[in-house]
Amino acid sequence: MSRFYIALLIFLLPFFSLAQSVQRSQSNLPILSGVKGELKTAIGWVLQDNGLWTSANGRILLYDSEANRSPDALENLGRDNFQKMEIKEVLVGDDQYVVLIYYYTGGYFEFPDLRQNFHKTDNVEYFVFNSQKLDEILPENSNFNEPYAVNLDVYAYDDLHDFKAKDLDTKISFNILRTQELKLKSQFTAIFNLMPVITDGKKFYRFRLVKLLNKKSLYQKYLLDENKDKLFTRTYYEVPYKDFIDFFASINVIKPDFNVENPESFADFYKRGVLRFDRENFSGALEDFNNAIKLEPENRFMMLYAYLGNTQHEMENYPAAIRAYDKAILFEPVDSSQKSAWVRVYYNRGVSKFLMEKKEDACKDMNKAKKLGLQDEEALDHIGKICRGKLKDVIGE
Repeated sequence: MSRFYIALLIFLLPFFSLAQSVQRSQSNLPILSGVKGELKTAIGWVLQDNGLWTSANGRILLYDSEANRSPDALENLGRDNFQKMEIKEVLVGDDQYVVLIYYYTGGYFEFPDLRQNFHKTDNVEYFVFNSQKLDEILPENSNFNEPYAVNLDVYAYDDLHDFKAKDLDTKISFNILRTQELKLKSQFTAIFNLMPVITDGKKFYRFRLVKLLNKKSLYQKYLLDENKDKLFTRTYYEVPYKDFIDFFASINVIKPDFNVENPESFADFYKRGVLRFDRENFSGALEDFNNAIKLEPENRFMMLYAYLGNTQHEMENYPAAIRAYDKAILFEPVDSSQKSAWVRVYYNRGVSKFLMEKKEDACKDMNKAKKLGLQDEEALDHIGKICRGKLKDVIGE
């Protein structure tokens, strides 16, 4: 089936089906973003009991050098193993959080005493923590070959064995919601031991992710300056420096210049509405945009009505979306930097009309956007497919 999307002012929305609109959940579950960054490979290092360091791709081997020579199926997984790490973001209330997802292989013997009939399992650990911690993970003043540690102050955590990938986001969302509504404190936290290094002229990042009970008496020792030299004495993973930086820098940490919890002005409500829209909290975004309008009903700021239209569209309120787009188009901006966004509003209004089965009116808007210089190849391709050139000359006034 053909598909097309609504062109956004700054970023893109998910695609919409031509035959029917997307059905959205009415629950209040936090919505996780897509995967922002991914680390697929890492070299694991361990100092064995024979005094020699040894490495393996995606695994930290055992301390026992003899067992490493001829491991059974469980020992072959090592002390730790690493399939990949993913990073996502999520809004908890109006605060930006990070979801760090650690995929690894587990397993068990059907007959443990005989160490026979080994069954592998796909497991995952995830750590949810405030996005401000990313500034500590990637500090501006870190020095090569100097270790440091970060307490992630984990908000929500779980370790899932033999999980189903299609259910993972939902399980994480339920855990976050439960933690939020019951005001729970995580039983566990995680200490991220980190060190950028230069080896043989090449840059790497070494790391260890240490899960601990969330008790200061247990995690504080990792954070003391006097213990920095002990952070990497036995085990660590190593990845290329740029890969590590790109992974964590894939999250754009939001640092609002206003009180997010208590917006007061037209601009504050607009900005928070955009933040909420960006993270798919559409009901919250709608409330903010409407509050901005209540404060300044005569304000002719085009961008607010464009976002309001996009929000109503996402909530499948297409007539309301069209009314908001009408105002956005009416309030043509003088600022040339907003012209391209204004042009896109014609296309977006056309999408809403199309989903109301008003194809001729939809194509008028879409072709109007094209004539005004819409700069979006996918949108232009969809215009061609939807309108098939039949309304090529029907541009409107």
